[in-house]
Amino acid sequence: MRRKVIVDSDTATDDTIAILLSSALFDLVGVSIVAGNVNFQDQVNNALFTLEYIGRDDVPVYIGYDRPILGQWRTVEEVHGKWGMSGWRVSPNRKKPEKEHAVDAILRLSKEYEGELEIMAISPLTNLAQAYLRDNGLTKRVKKVWIMGGAFTRGNTTPLAEFNFWVDPEAAKIVLNAGFEVTIVPWEVTEKYGVIYENEWEEIGKLGSRLSEFFVRSNKALLEFSKLQGNLGSVHPDSLTVYLAYNNQAILEERKLKVDIELCSLSRGGMLVDWYNREHNSIVVLKADRERFKTALLDVLSSF
Repeated sequence: MRRKVIVDSDTATDDTIAILLSSALFDLVGVSIVAGNVNFQDQVNNALFTLEYIGRDDVPVYIGYDRPILGQWRTVEEVHGKWGMSGWRVSPNRKKPEKEHAVDAILRLSKEYEGELEIMAISPLTNLAQAYLRDNGLTKRVKKVWIMGGAFTRGNTTPLAEFNFWVDPEAAKIVLNAGFEVTIVPWEVTEKYGVIYENEWEEIGKLGSRLSEFFVRSNKALLEFSKLQGNLGSVHPDSLTVYLAYNNQAILEERKLKVDIELCSLSRGGMLVDWYNREHNSIVVLKADRERFKTALLDVLSSF
């Protein structure tokens, strides 16, 4: 039996590939949308279009919070391109979002699949935090939360903060201290092990499949931005997180750590790691198998 998952997403470029992988590798029971990468309605359209494109009209899309708990944030079209899809203006032909709010859906599905449901939290954690605040029994019903977020020393949004934690640090703090079973895949790990090199892009393009075309077309802006940041290819943090959730053997090093979030001033959104405290609230991935990730991605992209 395939594992039940929800993808909680601020859908743009790599999020779409994470949804694609989740559909291929898990029993994807829903996609929830939260404020983050780009204009909120664009994120909704991107998720609906992705599921329609890959033939998964049956997967429901739930609209969640269109802003963080406190304060303001900025979207990052410079990373993901116009409309969040590298300038590809997508629009679903028939698929519509559900009327049920994402928080209500998360709580309902956690009861329907109690002890089974895993959450791929590849976005700001607003929806999950609000669900927990509504019903703290959620921590006992959800089997696992996989978080793409945080940075040790090299934030991608501020000198200390990674984007997902920076958008809603209050939500991240709530989730990390709620009592969920959590594994975190931090930014530096994804930047090193979640890279698809330019020659591998050529390999993907030559696959000639419907999914490889989708990958290339939707992620072109991500490739160009990643190269501007000094990477040798496109960085795919969300897809890597989903793959590591699927194949734990591709996690080459991990450590149980106490992780918290800074809420103040210039360090707002920074991930605080206590390397010496024996208490822990998270498993943090430190090294991953890039080759396995790349091979799995190409296998899925060649599937149709």
